[in-house]
Amino acid sequence: MDKQKEENRREFLDMDESDRVEMQGHLPGSYVRILLSNVPCEFVKYFDPCYPVLIGGLQTNEESLTFLQARVKKHRWYSRLLKSSDPLIISLGWRRFQTCPLYCMKDQTGRLRMLKYTPDHLHCNTTFYGPITPPNTGFCAFQSLARNKSQFRIAATGVILDINESFQIVKKLKLIGHPSKIFKNSAFIKDMFNSPLEVAKFQGAAIKTVSGVRGQIKKAVKEGPAGTFRAAFEDKILLSDIVFLRAWHPVEPVKFYYPVVSLLLKSKEWSGMRTVGQIRAETGSTAPVEYDSLYKDIERQPHKFNPLKIPKKLAAELPFVTKPKVTKPKNKSSYTAKRAVILEPQERKVKQLLSTLNTLRNVRDEAKKKVSAARKEKLQKTKAADAEKARVKLQATKKRRFLEKANPGITKKIK
Repeated sequence: MDKQKEENRREFLDMDESDRVEMQGHLPGSYVRILLSNVPCEFVKYFDPCYPVLIGGLQTNEESLTFLQARVKKHRWYSRLLKSSDPLIISLGWRRFQTCPLYCMKDQTGRLRMLKYTPDHLHCNTTFYGPITPPNTGFCAFQSLARNKSQFRIAATGVILDINESFQIVKKLKLIGHPSKIFKNSAFIKDMFNSPLEVAKFQGAAIKTVSGVRGQIKKAVKEGPAGTFRAAFEDKILLSDIVFLRAWHPVEPVKFYYPVVSLLLKSKEWSGMRTVGQIRAETGSTAPVEYDSLYKDIERQPHKFNPLKIPKKLAAELPFVTKPKVTKPKNKSSYTAKRAVILEPQERKVKQLLSTLNTLRNVRDEAKKKVSAARKEKLQKTKAADAEKARVKLQATKKRRFLEKANPGITKKIK
C-alpha cells in the first residue's frame, strides 16, 4: 500500500494542480470550498465556527423513505424500558431523526407478535419509518438529546435487518362468548360478535371452552341477539361454560419521520416530540382509567351436580366391589326406640354411684385448673419484675461506663 502511494505521488508530481484534482481528487488535509444549495437561512444565521459539522454524501436510492425492520436491544446501563410507539431519536448512518418504533418478537411459527415494552436483557425486532439503509448497518437510539440529563443517555443499540413493507405485526385478541341454547354436540353462542358480518369473517375458526372442549364456528343464526352463531363441539357443553376464541389483530406502525435540526437553532439543543409519560409528568395529569379494565371480584354461584343414578339392571350385573353401597335413610323409628327401658334396683344404684363419681371428678379437675392458672399468673408477674430490675441495673451500668470514659475523675463521686 505504501509503495503504491509513493508511485502515485511520483506520477502526479509534475502534473498541473487542476488536472491532478480531476484525476486523483483532493488530498487528505487540504482545504476545499464546497457550494451548498437549498440551505435554510437559520443555518447561516446561527452558524458557530467552533461547532463541528460533518459533511457526507448519500446515494440516490437512500433519499426515499420506507419501513425498516431491525434487531434492537435496550442498553444495560439505561434505567427505563422502551415503550412501543413512543418517540425515539435514532442515529443511523449520516442521519439523525425521530421516529416511533414498534417492538415485536418472532415466535416459533414465524409470526411477529407485538411487544408493549422491550425485554430487559434480550434482543427483539422493531419496525420504524425511516430512510432506506443497507442491511447490517448499525445504529444507536436516544430518548432525549438534552445535556442536563445525569443518567446514561444511550437507550438502545441495534442493526438493520431488512427493508420490506409486506411484513405484518399482530397482537393477541381473545373474544369471549356464552352459550344461549345447547343441543347434543352443537350450541348457539352469544355475546362474542355484534353482527352476522363479523361471524362470517371468523367462520371456520377454532374455539374452545374453559373445560377444554374444542369446537368450530359454523354460521350465524337469526335466533337471539345480533351476532349469535351456531358452533359444533366435540362433546356436549354446559350452559355455565365460557367459550373463547383466540385471534390475532394486525397492528400498523406509526408513519412518522422528523429529522434532527439542531444546526438550525442558536442553542444547538433540539427537543423533538415528547413521550406520553413526559407530557403527563409536566401537566400533572394521570393516566385515564377504564372501568372495564379494572379487576373485579368474581362471584360465582356454587355448582350443584346431580347425583349419580345407576340403573337397577346395570347395578345387578356389576361385581360386588363396584356396586353402589348407599343405604337409604329410615323414615320410621325402630321398635327399640319405642320400648321403655326399666332398670333393676341394683342397676339403678350402680348408675347413681357412677354419676356421683363423675361429678366429684369434674369438680376436682376444675379446682386444679384454677390453682394452676393462679400459679402461672404469679410466675409471670415474678418474671416481669425480675426483667424490669435487670433492665434498670443494665441501664445504670451503661450510664456509669459512659461517664467513666467521658470523665475518669467522676467515678468516685458517683459511687
